[in-house]
Amino acid sequence: MRFRWVWLFVIMLLLAECQPSYWVLEKDRIGEGSPDLEIYANYLQMHDDVKGYQVFTISEGKKMVVVSLGSSEKDKKLEVSDVKFSSKETIVTVERKPAPTANEKNPFILIGLDKIEGDLIVQDETGDRFEETDYQQ
Repeated sequence: MRFRWVWLFVIMLLLAECQPSYWVLEKDRIGEGSPDLEIYANYLQMHDDVKGYQVFTISEGKKMVVVSLGSSEKDKKLEVSDVKFSSKETIVTVERKPAPTANEKNPFILIGLDKIEGDLIVQDETGDRFEETDYQQ
């Protein structure tokens, strides 16, 4: 009987590893992702009218999606409310929240993804989509 529980536990661990996942990178750890991320974060603060998302490839082929709001919403911050993966698309949903202190000219969030399946859709909590920025890497 105990042997069956061990096998069940091992199978559950293997299945959990197969599911793509996401994480939010803290801004004070931005240098750990890629040098391009730090350059882009500085670019967003200098060009505070940029609103949308940009995708970067980081270590081991993983992706980092940077979503920015633009200066018109500098009193807000972004949080991830949901990430859905399917074979046709990856949908990242972010939610605007009041920022306790507005310390950025252009608020942004760094969302790491193990991979992007199909088309990438970045949207807010109401379903309005963010467009990919025209930033040249």
